[in-house]
Amino acid sequence: MKRETMDKLDFVSSIVLTAFGIGVLVESLRLPRLEDRDINPFTVPGIVPGMLGCLLTVCGIVILVRSVTRGGWRLGVTGDQIAAFLRLPVLRRVGVTLVLTLGYALGLFGRLPFWLATSIFVSTFIIATEALADPHRIRRWPCWAIAAVIGLATGLIVETVFVRVFFVRLP
Repeated sequence: MKRETMDKLDFVSSIVLTAFGIGVLVESLRLPRLEDRDINPFTVPGIVPGMLGCLLTVCGIVILVRSVTRGGWRLGVTGDQIAAFLRLPVLRRVGVTLVLTLGYALGLFGRLPFWLATSIFVSTFIIATEALADPHRIRRWPCWAIAAVIGLATGLIVETVFVRVFFVRLP
């Protein structure tokens, strides 16, 4: 790939990376600090995500500065390029992943038992990604059966590990 193209990609991805890092940092600051329980400040829940958010933000800014100094901000994007981008299969996969993940987080998680919500999510994700890869494959019942077994096993195993090994109370 040409350096000019990489500089343009770096410019766009650095903005996304910086915004994501700032978002992680802001959300980590909103986590409880547990001062009322005399908790060591270095063990509060938001310390690791906060540090990672800071690092992501710094890395995003470094990449942004480098791409700007190399002229990456001059994207020169045309309507045809945008249309071609919107037709990419990878964009469809990202869209399906976002919709399913948001559906899990906003629709299932906390409303159903954890094992059931996770089982439904994993099974649906497998079926959706198989449909994107080969639409004919999901017309056969073994694909659905395998997805259901994997989803159920994942939901039960994850809940068991969190509850019995890590002593985490799940919704």
